[in-house]
Amino acid sequence: MVYFKYGKAFHDLRIQHGFSLSAFEELGIAKSTLSNFENGKSMLSFDRLDFAIQKMNVSPLDYSLMINNGEQDSYTAIFNEIGQAYYRRDIKQLQEIYQENRNGSHEQKLVAYSTKGLYQHLHSEEIDELEDYLKGVRFWGLFELSILANIGDKLNDTLIDYILEDFYYNKAYYENDLYYRVLIYRFLYKVILHYIDNGNQNKAKEVLDISQSFFMPGDVMSRVIINYAESFYTYFYIDEKKGKNQLLETLKFLKKNRS
Repeated sequence: MVYFKYGKAFHDLRIQHGFSLSAFEELGIAKSTLSNFENGKSMLSFDRLDFAIQKMNVSPLDYSLMINNGEQDSYTAIFNEIGQAYYRRDIKQLQEIYQENRNGSHEQKLVAYSTKGLYQHLHSEEIDELEDYLKGVRFWGLFELSILANIGDKLNDTLIDYILEDFYYNKAYYENDLYYRVLIYRFLYKVILHYIDNGNQNKAKEVLDISQSFFMPGDVMSRVIINYAESFYTYFYIDEKKGKNQLLETLKFLKKNRS
């Protein structure tokens, strides 16, 4: 039941905030529809889910933290550990995280595969399992976005297009949370480089344009991430010298803001 965790998290939040099933009928959500959603039998449309969460004064982050039934904190810690090891180029630690999770629960296996994808090629069966899971996602919480930020560029192009369309269509929902935006930008960055590596200039430019629409005032790290990708695009398709200069300027900016 792909939808179970989404409905279970919503049910727990609804009870916690004291809302009845009928309280959402004014949003066009019938009691039977909401009951089916909470019991994992169906999925609410994104717009209706968004409105229902807002009605309870629940943020997307709060809902995301509830999705994994209290396990999100542990997964967040794991993904933070993965990210730190990756940026330190600590392959040994990444391998240890992979080994620790590869024979665990379904979620742990997904963590393992998304870790392995950072340091070596994934087997076709591993990619298939990741893609099967991501195809069923209707709400991108921190767990799903963390997987996507790690191995999004390893997915087939059709699924990448679907995910990009979903993000763009529901941009107003995701762009309002810094945690979501950073993970989405990591995904976009890797996808842009994926298309550049494959010589697909049109798709690289398309994703660059999408990335620009997600910027928020003061969103420095997101701009740095995409500036990197844009400098590579400029280097390969427009002007090598200009691309190098853009990359150097980005590095100088990053160094200045770290000091």
